[in-house]
Amino acid sequence: MVSKEQEALHLEGVKSLIDIINNELSGELEKTTGELIEERKFALEELGSVITDDAQIEYSQVLPSLKFQEELQVSRQDVKNSLGKMKDRPYFGAVTIKDEDEADSEKLYIGLNSLKDPSTNDLIIYDWRTPIASTYYANHLGRVEYEVPSVGLQSVDVKERIQLVIEKGELLDVFDSELYIGDDALQHLLVDTAKDKMKSIVTTIQEDQNRIIRQNSAQDLLVLGPPGSGKTSVAMQRIAYLLYLHRHKMNADNMLFITPNEMFGDYIAEVLPELGEASINAMTFYRLHDKLSRRYEFETLFQHIERMRRAADTTAYRLKSSHDMLNAINRHVAKLADSGIKFRTIKIKDEPFTTAEELSELFYHKFKDSPIDSRLKKIQVEFWPRYKEVLNKAIKERTKALKRVTNYIGTDAELEKQAEQEKTRQFRVVKNYIKRLEFINIEKIYLDILKQLNPAVRAATLESLRNRQLNYEDIAPLLLLTVKVKGLQREPKIQHLIIDEVQDYSPVQLAAITAVFPNARKTMLGDRNQLVHPVHIDTMETTALELTKSYRSTIEITEFTKSLIGNTSTQSLGVHGDEVKPLSFTHFKEMLSHLDSESVAIIARDADHAQMVAAELPDVTLLTHDQYTFTKGTILMPNYMSKGFEFTYVFILDYDLYDKDKDKFLLYTVASRATRHLYLVETE
Repeated sequence: MVSKEQEALHLEGVKSLIDIINNELSGELEKTTGELIEERKFALEELGSVITDDAQIEYSQVLPSLKFQEELQVSRQDVKNSLGKMKDRPYFGAVTIKDEDEADSEKLYIGLNSLKDPSTNDLIIYDWRTPIASTYYANHLGRVEYEVPSVGLQSVDVKERIQLVIEKGELLDVFDSELYIGDDALQHLLVDTAKDKMKSIVTTIQEDQNRIIRQNSAQDLLVLGPPGSGKTSVAMQRIAYLLYLHRHKMNADNMLFITPNEMFGDYIAEVLPELGEASINAMTFYRLHDKLSRRYEFETLFQHIERMRRAADTTAYRLKSSHDMLNAINRHVAKLADSGIKFRTIKIKDEPFTTAEELSELFYHKFKDSPIDSRLKKIQVEFWPRYKEVLNKAIKERTKALKRVTNYIGTDAELEKQAEQEKTRQFRVVKNYIKRLEFINIEKIYLDILKQLNPAVRAATLESLRNRQLNYEDIAPLLLLTVKVKGLQREPKIQHLIIDEVQDYSPVQLAAITAVFPNARKTMLGDRNQLVHPVHIDTMETTALELTKSYRSTIEITEFTKSLIGNTSTQSLGVHGDEVKPLSFTHFKEMLSHLDSESVAIIARDADHAQMVAAELPDVTLLTHDQYTFTKGTILMPNYMSKGFEFTYVFILDYDLYDKDKDKFLLYTVASRATRHLYLVETE
């Protein structure tokens, strides 16, 4: 039987140990800081400020030592900061285990970070990511297996598992539990989480989630689950786990989260720092259009969704997003080594720097025995001397022209510098053409592929290219062709990608992502039923790990969302709450005026509808397409922008205008944003 008094005494002992370590570290930091300052002073005094050849040699010997000591100092400070946070909540659970070979059982305390007793070197607290800590997340007592990387499966007998609720260094409660969501311990923690940005779920990770977090497979991972099953939270914990597991060869800069919208990066920004890890970068797929030519303006995702909702003909979108398009790109690129690459003539002041004919001759004849990427590099090498020669000639001519000016405009040296700056700026376009291989006409190659598939779509795309206004669905094929043909725009340093809402991505988009990040393993998250795009392209052919339990919303809300699509597989493990209620628009406005919550979402049909409603509701924040920051309070947004978020109160406006069959997946997605209260507001 768990004793709260004994656990309170143990906690006090751990806090005392943290104080001792902290005090020792503070003294060491103070001492080493002083020593480091003295060493810097000594180096400056002895070596002087003038860097002679002899001084350079001495500096080269002293600097590595100073650099090492500074890095050590930063590491000590990081540990001190970590200890400060640890004292508030050193651990959140404990598991008592017994090895087959051991006579006695051992109690392991599990926290966000490990802690060693410096006098014995024994672990007092185990980091939740250590292999043995996995036993804590099993949902049963008795024999439990856990995997140790590079060793294999290990087995222990779990005798006891407890959850401890500790806040600000005080033990509030202790639960003896097998840790599934129905237990008192987790019901105690299952408060409404929608009041702020996404938080860590490390204290409530379930067994099925734990298996996903600790997957060490070299293959890409697809995780499917209903709203509230913790897919995104699991992905964040998985990032922290991988950073821990591969800490000597991977850091936060080697990871990237591809988010469903611009706000989502801000929404998840606090999770990893809460776990003691640096935040990783986040971006939308749309942002990859920056890798394409600046000549074109690309439609955003939300503009694209609105257009697709109004479109009478979606042939072009379906084609450009299809497996047929992907296969056609791959076939066409395979043939380009022999023929088919379209080249541009490069001109300087209407004078050709190189012609399409010359480029074709170089590529298909002079360098024909090399692979495509090598041929392009050889063409670059061929052009650089020519570029410098033409540039230098232009600089000399401009210098002469400036010197012929009768008024005094500068010294000869100043005029030469002015001429160099002017001509270098003027020739920058040519330089970029060579550097970025802009002499390859990717757009014409794209049009050739479209001509094979659908001449009418090709004609419409040609018109868009002439107007320099391209659609969202053009980004992926153009990006894929750019990477495959030019070999540019790859980001090899990214080793792991998280792709959220993967059901929204086309085969061409996923192929483009793989091409841009060739060294990255992927963790992909999705739900076949959460669809806000009016035209769905199915992409999920990979074997998936399925989550079936939903923890986010009340049982009443979850049951309502299930009824919208006839879902019988999702198991609701939330708390009971209010029934889902219809509401008139008048009652909605009245209720809103008295509502006291920082987490309220008003869901409009589209951007125009949201603008119209915003004019009637003065105290709401209207979210627009270019919103980058997640906002607390009462927010108003089009339905497709709500995906991925959760709110305490959700009001679905004009609910009676939705087609309950055609729009069932959209309504399912929007309704599942609510954690505690869901209202279906009738048309005004």
